[in-house]
Amino acid sequence: MNNHLIYLASPYSKYTGGKEEAFQLVCKKAGELMSLGWNIFCPIAHSHPIEETGVLKDVSHNFWLKQDFAVLARCNELWIFKLPGWEESFGVQQEMQFAQQRGMPIRLLEWENEIVS
Repeated sequence: MNNHLIYLASPYSKYTGGKEEAFQLVCKKAGELMSLGWNIFCPIAHSHPIEETGVLKDVSHNFWLKQDFAVLARCNELWIFKLPGWEESFGVQQEMQFAQQRGMPIRLLEWENEIVS
């Protein structure tokens, strides 16, 4: 696990509980995985606070995917946190396609319907 880097994808705008709840849930999952010793990059944990500043106005999915793919290309694996909406998420589907094209392992992580506090 030393230099092994995991990209932790999850739905964001397609999550049924809204963007803020998706952010909270995936940050919690990222923290749990980090506490187990994994090196995790979570694009939602990185991008949500930036989006919330309002500096980037009306940016497209493609803007964020360009940012995300720059990191995903350097990761060893793609892990997908299966929050509701993950199968409909444009971003998650694009991240999966990107990883598959590079022969990158993909792991699906179940969601336990956790409550955000």
